[in-house]
Amino acid sequence: MRISTVTMFEQSLNSLNRQQGEFLKVGQQIASGRRVVNPSDDPLAASRAVSVGQSISSVEQFSTARVSVRNSLSQGESVLNSVSDSLIRAKTLLVQASSDTLSPADRQSVAAELRGLREGLLGQANTTDGNGRYLFGGFQDNAPPFERDGDAITYEGDSNVRVQRVDGFREMPVSDPGDAIFGDIFDTLQRAIGVLEAEGKQVDHESLRQAMRDVDASFDNVLTVRASMGARLNELDAIDTVAGNRMLSYQQTLSQLVDLDYAEAITEYSLRQVGLQAAQRAYVDVQGLSLFDYLR
Repeated sequence: MRISTVTMFEQSLNSLNRQQGEFLKVGQQIASGRRVVNPSDDPLAASRAVSVGQSISSVEQFSTARVSVRNSLSQGESVLNSVSDSLIRAKTLLVQASSDTLSPADRQSVAAELRGLREGLLGQANTTDGNGRYLFGGFQDNAPPFERDGDAITYEGDSNVRVQRVDGFREMPVSDPGDAIFGDIFDTLQRAIGVLEAEGKQVDHESLRQAMRDVDASFDNVLTVRASMGARLNELDAIDTVAGNRMLSYQQTLSQLVDLDYAEAITEYSLRQVGLQAAQRAYVDVQGLSLFDYLR
C-alpha cells in the first residue's frame, strides 16, 4: 500500500492540530483552575455542576432573607424590651399614686410622668426598620401604624402578620401587628392620667386598680410576644447551622465535579508539550519531503 505525500502531509497536520488543541486545553484548565471549562469537556459533570450551582444560589438567597428577618426581629425585640421597662415604670407610678398620702400636686407629677411614658410608647410603637418600613403596622408598613387625635391614639395598621421564607420549607413571621402588642396600653394610661389629674383630694382607687390590672395584662402580652420573637431568632440560628453544613456539602460536590487537580494537570501539561513538539518536528519533516529528494 502506497501512501502519498499529500496523505502524509494531512496526517501530520491533523496530528499537529490535535496536539496543539489538547495542549491549549490543559493550559486553559490550569489558568482557570477548573477541570471542566466548557460543557463539552465533561457533559455529565457539567450538567450536575449546573444543578449544584442552582442549589448553592438558593441557599445564598435564603441566607440573605434570614439576615433581613433577623434584623427585623432583633429590632422588634429591642423595642419590646424598652416597652417592658416603660410598663414596669408605669405600674410603679400607679402603685405610688394609689397612696392616700400623696398630695394633689404629687398626683399631678405622677400624671405628668405617665404622660411622658405614653409619648415614649407611641414613638416605640411607630418604630421603623431603618428602611422606612414600620415594624408594627402589619401589611400597612408604609405609614405610622398609630395616629394621634388629641389625647386619643388609634391604630391605623392592620392585623396581618408579615412573613418571609427563610428556608426551602419554612416561612417565618417577620414582625407582629401593633394592635396585638399595644392594644389596651394607650387607653389605659390615658384613663389613669385622667383620674390623677381630676380635681379634688380623693383619688378613684378602683380606677387606678383597674389601670394596674390592665398594665399587668399588657406587660404579660408584651413578654409573650418577646418570647415568640426570641424563639424565632433561635430558630434562625439553627437554620443557619443546617444551611451552612448544606452549603459546605454543595461546595465540596461542585469542587469534585469541576475543580482541577493541579498536580495531575501540570504533569499532563508537560506531556502535551512534549507531544506538541514531536508533532511540530514531524510536520516540518513531512513538509521537507518531495520526489526530488529521492532523485538526488
